Amino acid sequence: MKFRRIGLTVVCAIGLSSAAQAAEMGFSIYPLGSMAFEAGAVPPPGLYVTTGVGYYTGNIGGNLPIGGVVAVDAKAKVFSSTLNILYVPQKEVLGGRLGFSVNAPSGHMNLDAQAVIGPLDVSRSVSGWGFGDTSLKAQLGWTHGSFNHMVYVMGVLPTGKYQPGFYPDIGLNRPAVDVGWGFTWLDTKLNLEFSAVLGVTFNAVNTATDYKTGDEFHAEWAIGKKLTQQLTVGAVGYVYKQLTGDSGSGARLGPFKGQTFGVGPGLTYTTKIGDHIAIFNVRHYHEFAVERRFGGGLSIASATLRF
Repeated sequence: MKFRRIGLTVVCAIGLSSAAQAAEMGFSIYPLGSMAFEAGAVPPPGLYVTTGVGYYTGNIGGNLPIGGVVAVDAKAKVFSSTLNILYVPQKEVLGGRLGFSVNAPSGHMNLDAQAVIGPLDVSRSVSGWGFGDTSLKAQLGWTHGSFNHMVYVMGVLPTGKYQPGFYPDIGLNRPAVDVGWGFTWLDTKLNLEFSAVLGVTFNAVNTATDYKTGDEFHAEWAIGKKLTQQLTVGAVGYVYKQLTGDSGSGARLGPFKGQTFGVGPGLTYTTKIGDHIAIFNVRHYHEFAVERRFGGGLSIASATLRF
């Protein structure tokens, strides 16, 4: 059975399970780890529905700004899920394929800290479920033989569960815009794939805490070996670095600029379920070279059906 290669430039935003960043609450709007194999490939026209789950566990030594207070030696465990719908119309624009998607995450967080400075000054442990922030994305991609690339713009709406203070917030209560470019190159002789996405996130102010998280750079990559027409395995990774410092009266710890790197194994498998092409992805990232942010591990699994 032969399968036509289908690239899915879907930001499968696994909510807060994306590796936590140096920023307010230690989390970034952009979900690191959401792009890997075929990140820059251009999907053919159709409707794509993706469901994903993620699990992140990490800790941060020292202080962390959370909801207008400061937590000390915080630990976080986050399970999250997402529903992403991508539509690619038939008509081409500027010689490329347009795509429009919406992403709706939800999740459960366990948050612990040795102390909280501010309205509270005791050790605390909280947990809870909630919806995350909704994101809308537009992308435009081109195919040139074995090289594919695309540009995108993504807007994030603060629709998620949020409450100031030391709470298990799934939403971050800050609007943001993320722009980026990605590519996928296939070496057909060696059956190797090289993919990467580069982007920058521009954050607005969290009006509940008067905290403005600085601008953030992120990059994700994947190198895979196509073992069969259906199965690709390889290495995946990401890089995060805050470009500008945090500001506002709520930024009690100053600029709080941080960085992280993540690397691990990944695979993608393509098959058919009835008349629909299905794509399964599994990845795990171990973080290192962490500065002023949570450090730990992130696991992601997702399934996509094309209609």
